[in-house]
Order: sequence, then C-alpha cells, then structure tokens
Amino acid sequence: MNNILLAIQIILAISLTLLIFFQAGGEEESRGNILSSGNFEKRGWEKVMFELTIIILVLFLISSVIQTLI
Repeated sequence: MNNILLAIQIILAISLTLLIFFQAGGEEESRGNILSSGNFEKRGWEKVMFELTIIILVLFLISSVIQTLI
C-alpha cells in the first residue's frame, strides 16, 4: 500500500511541477508591464492549467495525509 501511495505522490509531484513551470513561462508574455492598470482574466488553456494545478495540488495533499496516517 505504501509503494502505491509513493508512486502516486511521485506522479502528482512531477505533474504539479510541470504545470507550475508552464504557467510561469506564460506570465512574462501576457503581463509584461507591471505598471499598467489592467484587470487580467485567465482564458482558454491558461484557465484550464490553473484549475488543473489546483486539483493536482489538492490530490497531492490528500495522498500525503493518507500516507502519514498509514
């Protein structure tokens, strides 16, 4: 059981890291001017990646708590 949880955590950690790196790469292009007073809204793939990052983060935290309890 611990091996399965460990494998799940490794997969979730790698995918979470990749999603965060992909989001950080797009920040420079869309929000280059910090001084501009604009209201930015996530659309399309940027929104999907943001929501997927949150879901994977929650799954990672749940699997960490479960592994700690077992």
